This record gives sequence, structure tokens and C-alpha cells, in this order.
Amino acid sequence: MPGMFAYSVTTAKITLTTAATKSLILLAPGAPGLRLTEVSVSFDGSATAQGVQIDLYRVATIGSPAGSTTTPAKLTEEGIPTAAATALTALSAEPTSVTILRSWMVSPFGGLFGMQEVLDREVGATTSGARLGLRYTTASGVTPGCVAYMSFVE
Repeated sequence: MPGMFAYSVTTAKITLTTAATKSLILLAPGAPGLRLTEVSVSFDGSATAQGVQIDLYRVATIGSPAGSTTTPAKLTEEGIPTAAATALTALSAEPTSVTILRSWMVSPFGGLFGMQEVLDREVGATTSGARLGLRYTTASGVTPGCVAYMSFVE
């Protein structure tokens, strides 16, 4: 049952692509599955521009996503095993089919979005086919720098 050990996956700074929809993070759960505890995205836009849409999604039809393989970091140092989940960041090839679970508009001009999940209402994934992702959609001309993280328990 998820909830025993806490981990986080963080992106490096990514410059967003104009007029695009791309994934920042894609988590693939291992046994026993995972539950999100926190999601955060921040931007360093230097001028007022249209908002960036941020989507939290689940994907069951994975296709052939590609990105940087990232090892989830342990949020406490002592006595925690390596995460069973794996992660991709800064995806260059997207999953085939997604179901959007939550969506937000965030200002790219110094914008910060952070959300902590409510206990017992966390978004989860219990099988390796049900991955969780975080992606952005930008309007034409919107290209701020971005960093993001997803924290979870398993």
C-alpha cells in the first residue's frame, strides 16, 4: 500500500517551446504503486505573456515516450530503499493517449504553482501501465524557463 516512503522527481531548467504541448515529467510506478503528494511548476518569464496551461494526466496507452531518465530522490536519507518508480523528464516524444486529471493556467511572468494533495484524495497509479505525467501547453511566443517537480509516496 502506498504511503510508506517519500520521493521526488525534479526537472532541470527547461526552456519551453512556443505553441507546443510537451511533458515535463512522466512517472512509471513499480510495485506497490505510487500516490502523488505534491506538484509544483515555476517560470522565469521576463515580461507579461499569455498563461501556460499545466496538466496533470494519467496515461494507460503509453506509446514510445522518450526523455531524460531521472532517478527519484529520497526525501529522507535514512532507511529508505531506492524508489520502485522510474521517471522521464523533459520528454522529446509524448505518450500516445492521456486522460487529463487536473489543469491550471499559470502566469509565465514569475509564475509559481504549487499544490499539496489532500490526504486520502491523492492521485495515484498502481500498475506500470498507468503512468502519471505533468505537461505544459504554451501559446505562440511564450517561451519562459521552467522547473517542476512531482513528489510521491510508495
